[in-house]
Amino acid sequence: MTDPVRRRLSPEARRNQLLDCARDIILNQGLSTLTMEILAQEAGVSNPLIYKYFATRLQILQELLIREYGTFRDSVTQNLSEVTTYRDAVRGYVEINFRQFAGGDVLSILFNQPDVRQALAEKERPRHAPFLIRELSKEYNISKRLAEKIIVLASGASLAAAEHYGRYGGDREAQIEQTVDFIFGGIGKVLNTTE
Repeated sequence: MTDPVRRRLSPEARRNQLLDCARDIILNQGLSTLTMEILAQEAGVSNPLIYKYFATRLQILQELLIREYGTFRDSVTQNLSEVTTYRDAVRGYVEINFRQFAGGDVLSILFNQPDVRQALAEKERPRHAPFLIRELSKEYNISKRLAEKIIVLASGASLAAAEHYGRYGGDREAQIEQTVDFIFGGIGKVLNTTE
């Protein structure tokens, strides 16, 4: 039996391969298991090669979060481009949060690490928030500042509901609909108290 032929990957492909492997280790073995040595072993590369791409474990985790959040952000943007009503946009956003943050996903794990999450705050800004703010402002004829406040509150509710679902389970569709109803009830309450 012959050994498999190893091929040289481009730097970008190697970096992504290492990030994919780090994601798999986190999901299958837990965050605390990820070390530079374990990553090298699982990826089938030498320890020095890992350090060629990542100086520290924290850098791996931060870059993984940025990459995975980019994928999440793109799915939100795609979803928002296909909706016809504001309620559909909110529901789509909540569904994506349930998919990404209900636990068992690397995003939810990495978001719970403040030192990892810090990199996202520095490099990424939510690009879908301006759309939601603008559309909420138009939908209810309110200031953009008030719309932004409502979006922040709604986002918190959506993330908390997704995490609750991840912990306790239940009827996913019913909980998504309850979350959407809660958000719209909250919008109504805020609007009634600011008139």
